[in-house]
Amino acid sequence: MQGREMTWANPATAGIVGLCCSVIPLAALNLGWIAPEGAPLIIAWLLFGGLVQVICGLIEFKRGGLLFATPLLVFGLMLCITPAVGELIKIWIGNFTVPATVSGVGFLVVAVYVIALFIASGLVSKLFFVLLIILDCGLWLVGLADVGVIGRGPQVVGWLLLLFFAIGMLYASCALFLNEMFGKPLLPLGEPLFKPASNNQAAPPA
Repeated sequence: MQGREMTWANPATAGIVGLCCSVIPLAALNLGWIAPEGAPLIIAWLLFGGLVQVICGLIEFKRGGLLFATPLLVFGLMLCITPAVGELIKIWIGNFTVPATVSGVGFLVVAVYVIALFIASGLVSKLFFVLLIILDCGLWLVGLADVGVIGRGPQVVGWLLLLFFAIGMLYASCALFLNEMFGKPLLPLGEPLFKPASNNQAAPPA
C-alpha cells in the first residue's frame, strides 16, 4: 500500500499482560507459593515478559503515549530483565551470592518514580491511580526490607501488594482490550481523577 502511512495498534494490553506474567510468578516465588526449584522457569517469564513490555513501550513512544510508554520500558528493563539476567549470572557463576541490598536499591529507585507515575495516572483512570499506589507501597516495603531497614514481615506484605497490583492490572488489560474491540466500555476502568490540559498526551482508556 504505497503512499499510506503506517499506523500502530494500541500496545498497552500486550505490555500490561507482559508485566502481569512477570510479576505474578515472581511474587508467588517470593511468597513461598512456588518451590525454589521453579526459579529457572520464573527467569524465563521475567525475560520474555520484560521483552514484551520493552517492545510495547517503544511502540507506545512511537504513538506519542508518554504515560504508558515510560513505565513499560522502566518496568520491563529494571524490574524484569535486569533481575532475570542477575539470576542467570548467579547460576552461571555457581555459589556466588549477590547481596539483597543491590536489588533493594533498584526497587527503591523505581518506587520514587512510581510516585510521579500514580499522580499522572489520575489523568487516565481511578483504577490505574489506585493500582499504582498499591504498587508503590509494595515496592517501598520490598526495597526497604532488601536494604535491611525493615524485616521479613513487611516484605511479605510488600510482595502481597505487588501481587494484588498485578491481578488488578490483568483486569485492566482485559478491560482495555474488550473496550477497544467493542468500541464501548464493557468493563469499567473509572473516570479520570484530574482534568487533563488541552495539550496533555494522556488519553482516557478505551
